[in-house]
Amino acid sequence: MVKILINNASILTFSTEEKLLIKEGYIFSSEGRVNGVGEGEPPEEFSYPELLISGKDRLVLPAFSSAYTIASLYPLRYVVKDPDLSKNLDYLRKLSRTDMYFLAAMTMIEMISKGITNALFIDIYLDEVARAAHDSGFNVVLAPPINCGLEEFEPENEFKMLINRWHEKVDEVKVALATCGKPTDEVLETAKAYGLKLFVLNAPYVDPSEPNVVYINPTNGSGNNVIRWGSQLSMWKPNEGLGIGVRPSYSMIDVSREVVYKTGKHPIDVIYAATARNPSILGFKSLGPIENNYITNILMFNTSEPPGWPLPTEINSLTKAIVEGELRVETLIINDEILLDNAETLTLGLEVISKAKKRLSPIIQEYLRSYS
Repeated sequence: MVKILINNASILTFSTEEKLLIKEGYIFSSEGRVNGVGEGEPPEEFSYPELLISGKDRLVLPAFSSAYTIASLYPLRYVVKDPDLSKNLDYLRKLSRTDMYFLAAMTMIEMISKGITNALFIDIYLDEVARAAHDSGFNVVLAPPINCGLEEFEPENEFKMLINRWHEKVDEVKVALATCGKPTDEVLETAKAYGLKLFVLNAPYVDPSEPNVVYINPTNGSGNNVIRWGSQLSMWKPNEGLGIGVRPSYSMIDVSREVVYKTGKHPIDVIYAATARNPSILGFKSLGPIENNYITNILMFNTSEPPGWPLPTEINSLTKAIVEGELRVETLIINDEILLDNAETLTLGLEVISKAKKRLSPIIQEYLRSYS
């Protein structure tokens, strides 16, 4: 486990224990957890890290999170007419499990480049998404979609595979369940028996007695256990979650910008949801704000030159800069894994991209022609 010290940085913590904005301070991480965060110079006991990162002219905040993501449709993100997986069965039937590994890897490469470290995926062939997450260091919650028109992909068997191979065995991967419409008693009982989150898509909102039930784009109602994406971003309210789903850019900054424009909500509330709130809704424990004893989950923007320079020092202007300023993502860390350094992805590289393009191009070109 690497001991990491970031010093002389502007830090937006989103912590209830620390100051919200530290204008010049430090973060010390050991064994994948934050052990110290504060203003000024670090204490003597933090002065000898194995990795020292200068935060001069940098802005640090919790990494972004997507509370709903689809990887299988990623290559069609510019042209897809309906992001409902059940409306794209002809395309999905062409995909093998190996194809899905490379689709997930390509999706995660873009998300990492945009400052995202964790996400919920509701999709087909999630065992392959788990493999891609493990290889990349990306943290995922994987929820097979039950009763969502995808029965030919055997989501119940996928769920059993995830439970046997990944559940409570690999730190990067958590298992959940998803269902479309009102959940059946069987789905509710399965989620409860395993202590899993249950994500309910496109159903009337019911304030659940079970805290592990979360609604994605409910047909009516709102609450703290709701996630919005796509057409429902204009309905978002503070403390609800935010997701990418399928969109031209797999960027939570773009999602945040759309929410601010459509709802008029303050950027700080939206960024909080997209960074510190989402992981809690997804069921990640101790992942979210930059705070002592929380998992190290750090995004660093380079603001030493345009488009980031000069960095504002007042909170309202600073959050506006994050949402609207096209700041350059430079470094991304989760646990003690550096996913991105100097804007270069370290865990999945050019070899994976080359293999993915070679394998997926014939399938994608066929369907791009059908969308033209």
